[in-house]
Amino acid sequence: MLLEKLFKEFDVDIHTFNSADSELFDQYFEHILVKKNTFLIQEGELEKYSYFIFSGIARCWTLNHKGEEQTFWFCKEGTFSLSNISFTLQERSTFNVQTITDCEIYRIDYQQAERLYKAISGLKPVFEDLTARLLNKLLNRNIDLIKYTPEQYYLKMMAEYGSDFNCIPLKDIASYLGITPQALSRIRKRIF
Repeated sequence: MLLEKLFKEFDVDIHTFNSADSELFDQYFEHILVKKNTFLIQEGELEKYSYFIFSGIARCWTLNHKGEEQTFWFCKEGTFSLSNISFTLQERSTFNVQTITDCEIYRIDYQQAERLYKAISGLKPVFEDLTARLLNKLLNRNIDLIKYTPEQYYLKMMAEYGSDFNCIPLKDIASYLGITPQALSRIRKRIF
């Protein structure tokens, strides 16, 4: 169930693993329900878990040079939280990950992840490829912020996030686009 959802998000062939592998994969994760505005990790902490967002949305943010919250990524349904960077490297996080909706999450600790890689042959290279795909998405996000106006990028986000886009607070969207909430309001008036 988890692999299928993840592979769908990253456009990976679902038949890479068989159904027994998929069921085994799910057994290594702990299911948790997380309330809106809960921190999965705060800046300076060492991540103990890798989180898979089964439903809901979390945001990645840090304080900018003015001391204001700056959102730079949204972890949406069917993806792992960016706190996986701290988890994988076992280094302190340089940013916060906070839920912006109630979330259904599956998590795995470092020891369980190592056992999982041993239990399902070929899983680790696939996850290395998924990590590369995620890094490519991050890079493309930075390039898109250069190439597109905030209005064009806003329209791209609407298409990418679908109905989930309505769950993201406007202040977080404005922060993500690098504009003020007032500028976002003007963009929304032009569009709608």
